[in-house]
Amino acid sequence: MHRFTTSMRVAGLFAALALVAGATTASARTHNQSRHETEPGLLLTYAKWFAPGFPNMVGTVGGDIDGQFGGAVLRAMPDPTGRFIHLSAIYIVVAPDPSQSLTMLVDGVQDNQSGTAVLDGRVVDGYLWGAHVHAEYKVISSCAQASGGVCFQGTIKVQRRTG
Repeated sequence: MHRFTTSMRVAGLFAALALVAGATTASARTHNQSRHETEPGLLLTYAKWFAPGFPNMVGTVGGDIDGQFGGAVLRAMPDPTGRFIHLSAIYIVVAPDPSQSLTMLVDGVQDNQSGTAVLDGRVVDGYLWGAHVHAEYKVISSCAQASGGVCFQGTIKVQRRTG
C-alpha cells in the first residue's frame, strides 16, 4: 500500500508540475524549435531543497536564466553499500520570460561519502528542447532556505543539439 501511496503522490506532483511547466513553455516550444539551431547552450547555477518534503523539490536558478527551480525525484535506489544513490529526477526551470522555461529529465548518481552528484539527461520540453543536460551538485548541510537545513547547490549545463 505504501508504494501505491508514494506512486499516487508522485503522480499528483507530476500533474501539478506539468500544469506549471505547460503553461510557461507551451508558447516557447514553437518559437524555440525554429531558432533552436542558432541558440547557444546555457550555464545555470541552482540551489534546491525538498519542500514540502521528499520527493518534491523547489529552489532558485541563476546564471544565464534567473528564475525558479521545481522538480521531483522519480527514483532513488541506494546501492548495497549505501554509499551511492542512483537517481532519476525531473528538473523544471521557470524563467521570467516563458519562452526560456524548460523541463529536463536527468539520471545519475549521488555519492554520499563525498556529498556530490553528477546527472545527465535531456531537455524534454520548452527552451532548447532535445538538448543534452549535465548537472552537478553538492549537498549543503546548513542551508537557511530548507526547513530541514539540507539543500543542494550546483550547476546545470545545457548544450544545444548540433544536428
